[in-house]
Amino acid sequence: MSTLAAPSSKAPPRPYRRFVTSALHKRFVHAALLSLLVALGNAFWLGSNQDLFWSWFPFGPAGIKALLFFLSSLLIFTLQIATLRIGTRTTTSPLATFRAIFLSAATLQTAILYLMSGWWFTEAYIWSAPDLGWITRGAHNTPDMLNERPIYFRLYAMLVSIGYAGLHQYHGWSSLRIPISKLPVTPSADAKAQDTHSLLPVQTRIQQELISALKRSASASAITFLVAPFINGLFLRTILWRIHLAIAKLFYNVSRANAHPIGYPPLGFPYLFRCFFAGFLLALTWELTTILLLEYLCQEPTKSGVPLSAASKDPNGTLLTGLKAKRDVVRTFAFWELAIIAQRHKERRKAIFEDIERPTGPIWAQMLQAGLNVLQELQLRITGPPPAKPGTPEVAKPLPRLLPEMQTQSIFAPDSKPSRAERLASPLKQFGSTRQPWHPPIDQTAKQVETRLLEYAKPSSADSKSPNGLVGSWTTELRRSRLGWFFTSPNTAKINATIMGSPYGNAAVLVDVIEALTKMQVASLTEDTYGKATPTVPDTVRTFTKTLNLIEDYVAQNKQGVTEGIEEVEIIVERLRASLKELLSAFQVYLIDQGLGISELNQAKKAIQAPSTIPQSQEKPKSKPKPIESRNERRLFQSDKQREGPRDQDGRRKDQGAELNGRKGSREIEDVGERNGSHEHGRPRIDAPPAWTLPRTTTGGPLFQRREMEQVR
Repeated sequence: MSTLAAPSSKAPPRPYRRFVTSALHKRFVHAALLSLLVALGNAFWLGSNQDLFWSWFPFGPAGIKALLFFLSSLLIFTLQIATLRIGTRTTTSPLATFRAIFLSAATLQTAILYLMSGWWFTEAYIWSAPDLGWITRGAHNTPDMLNERPIYFRLYAMLVSIGYAGLHQYHGWSSLRIPISKLPVTPSADAKAQDTHSLLPVQTRIQQELISALKRSASASAITFLVAPFINGLFLRTILWRIHLAIAKLFYNVSRANAHPIGYPPLGFPYLFRCFFAGFLLALTWELTTILLLEYLCQEPTKSGVPLSAASKDPNGTLLTGLKAKRDVVRTFAFWELAIIAQRHKERRKAIFEDIERPTGPIWAQMLQAGLNVLQELQLRITGPPPAKPGTPEVAKPLPRLLPEMQTQSIFAPDSKPSRAERLASPLKQFGSTRQPWHPPIDQTAKQVETRLLEYAKPSSADSKSPNGLVGSWTTELRRSRLGWFFTSPNTAKINATIMGSPYGNAAVLVDVIEALTKMQVASLTEDTYGKATPTVPDTVRTFTKTLNLIEDYVAQNKQGVTEGIEEVEIIVERLRASLKELLSAFQVYLIDQGLGISELNQAKKAIQAPSTIPQSQEKPKSKPKPIESRNERRLFQSDKQREGPRDQDGRRKDQGAELNGRKGSREIEDVGERNGSHEHGRPRIDAPPAWTLPRTTTGGPLFQRREMEQVR
């Protein structure tokens, strides 16, 4: 364990990208060997087949043809490795998608390599077919003629190449899509059930993709079969004929009478079917090449079940370099490996927790910070960059002057302030000094009127100083037109681009970060010998809480009209909520002591509640509130007899008589109050409460008479 916990020397650890590159090279070799088998199949189907044994035996002419066809696949391998990306394209608008697909350097590179691959495949096929030579040998009395069949087949292959270059860019066949899995419905102790990426075996995935590859290859070849004769006959036949004729004259004795093609192209249905079949094999070769490489690369970063960094002398330092890498491919595989370690490898987890004697600090603290940086990048995509602080420019201090400044004003210049007479005479001078003396006053008056009219007609919200005002108005009108859908960002694309990143969204690294940090910190309760991981839990809880709230708020603001297409975002939210809940339940005893505030803890508990589980008391009432019922007075006794007792029954009879007299007096007072109230319009009338709700005095008689008297006064 000690060999894993600390480096054996002071030398820096080997970069993680070297181990990833080595693993990817090995997987590339597996894909290339299978592509070589595909090339051997092409050599068999496109060969002469005169001898059945030598048509497929690899150590013979078939093997040489297979190597030639394999070079066509090798060009596509080169393209995929040069333009390899992680994730799916997440451009926001159709315009951005069009620009990313067809107006980028990768598009030009894709088109060139596909054309080169198609051209090489064509030459290998023409070389193996005896009837597809450059010229057709004539008889003893006829000259040699230029063969038009290989010209047409080259055009056919070029059209297929251009079409597949567009398909490659549109479908993103250079993107490595690592699928993310949902949380299991029922918790399971099996490590495979908790994996963040549900990957089937490579052979199974290739078999699943094979049917769709056959359909696309047949469709592309069939479309070219229908279109190529018209393109050749209407536009390119003469041009291609002259180009081939100029090349053929360098090697063959071709008559000058063949300067132009004559008659219809000698293309019968059997030859067109041969072109269709060869184009189908060419498209299928590209399809299988793409599928093989992507499926072999999309495997977990392990070697015989052991993480890749375990082969390093300093495994923890090597893994840390991968977590801090700038390349998306290296960083994605590094966090994937950390998630695997957090789920399956107990000894490696202990080694990470015990590695605390590095000059840069404990290794786990650095790994945790690298993971939190990924989530903070997500937060920054939602909230935007913070506003720049206005800085005061530093003013350079002037050097001390040894001599006073020189006066620049001329000593012979007259006084700059004109006299009153000069001001009165200046308009009169204009009439004598110009041929049209009325123009200056008229011009000034016209300019003033024009300025006033423009200011009056200018809308109040317009900004004359903004150079983008006209462009902004044009953009707004364009978005409102029928073509506005091409420039408008749908909410689905906006959510995916913001949460997962743009132009390519990488949901795999987000899921791996959440899973790795959670499992490692939960495991630290029993595996962290020095207790260095527990103080880092509050930072994780704060980051998880803030990230979860920001994602849910952003999705709620932009979810109008979104019914599908954000499944990966929903998985991220689901895993983030489950991980936060797991941390709170595991560290609920230690969070307050480790520096997590009570308000932050309450926010975290509120965040782990799903929107459907919010208590009804916190929801806004949808129905009308019930009317307020009259307040019933709480009474100690059910009746007056129980309150007064038997001794006070005689006094009660006296009180009843006094009460009757009091009611008569109150009616008279109310009549007087109504007459007085008719003259007082501004004072509202306050009705006295009923007599049975007021307490009684010890001497008998209600108290409401005195209150009504005060009201009348």
